[in-house]
Amino acid sequence: MTTIRQAQRAVDKAGIPLEIVRGEGYHYFIYDHFGPDYETVSVYLMHTNSFSAAQWAEEARQVYADILKRLRERGEG
Repeated sequence: MTTIRQAQRAVDKAGIPLEIVRGEGYHYFIYDHFGPDYETVSVYLMHTNSFSAAQWAEEARQVYADILKRLRERGEG
């Protein structure tokens, strides 16, 4: 059974600067390393344990790559 804390620990250990936050019926990643601007990406899973900690880290890796791509396209990355 994966908890938010375990998932976040796996993301942190992988060196991915995203925070996992639980919403109502979904989770989302927050990236806020560029001053007041930030990016969020939602992950629509009802339960944290729908993914293993390793799967959360892989999902975060993909989300982070997409965020960096968008920031580069806007000239911010």
